[in-house]
Amino acid sequence: MTYEELLQELKDISPPAEPGWWLIAPGYLIVILLLLSLIGLLWIALQRRKSRRRFSAAKLELERIRRAHLESDDAQQLARELAQWLKRVSLLAFPESHLESASGSGWLSFLDGALGDDSFTRGAGQVFADAIYQRQLQLDSGRILGLCERWLVAVKPRLLRRGAD
Repeated sequence: MTYEELLQELKDISPPAEPGWWLIAPGYLIVILLLLSLIGLLWIALQRRKSRRRFSAAKLELERIRRAHLESDDAQQLARELAQWLKRVSLLAFPESHLESASGSGWLSFLDGALGDDSFTRGAGQVFADAIYQRQLQLDSGRILGLCERWLVAVKPRLLRRGAD
């Protein structure tokens, strides 16, 4: 075969095919979607756990206050600790309400609003307005603790939803 014949058999160089509009292979796409779904589910689970932990901590703190009162039987200390507990849990459940400086009848009205009745403004919860600052305090510890438990149950959805924010 001569040089001329060999040149005749050569074919032109053809450019490569145009790439498709989708550059990722379907297998990689499935893996990416599964990883993103897994990350999303993990994030949701962690947020739920965090919000449940917030509620559990509030419940455990209330139980600790109850046990401390049973040991000391100090009504003044019980009222003070419950007032602090109510404020801390309120700040967790209602961060948008700016409750840091709430006091007196406004504070009791807020607590009633969360509970849905007037147990704080007209009932046993009146002690949280200004009676906690008195030297001698008479209160029904069972009613006060029961009221705080009811209030915690009432704000539980807010505490749980707070984790999703």
